[in-house]
Amino acid sequence: MTREYRPRKVPPQKVAEAALAYNADRREEPALSTISSKNQITLPIHLLREIGLGPGDRLAVTREGNRLILRARPKNWARYYAGSLAGLYGNSREEIDDQLSDLRDDGGRAERIEEAWDGKRPAAEE
Repeated sequence: MTREYRPRKVPPQKVAEAALAYNADRREEPALSTISSKNQITLPIHLLREIGLGPGDRLAVTREGNRLILRARPKNWARYYAGSLAGLYGNSREEIDDQLSDLRDDGGRAERIEEAWDGKRPAAEE
């Protein structure tokens, strides 16, 4: 005697639709949070998702007047600052090489420092 497999009847789920409608309606109103007895707040998930934050991410908190400003801290500081000094020493390879060679050529600075340490000449003299 073999039994046929009959899938269970699953009632239709309307919770997902209701939650979606609820979230869509709430985005038009300002999001509200309450400060707990431990001075903690819960941030609305739809706002966190919009800016790509999740559990464990760190926020910098600053005060501007009567407002608290939350700013997401970079997850990778090297990527965050990458390219921020572009053009500091020049825009072409030749300009960069000239600038660096000027910086490396100290123009007798080492000798002046040694003379100042030896007491032969005051340090402020050029």
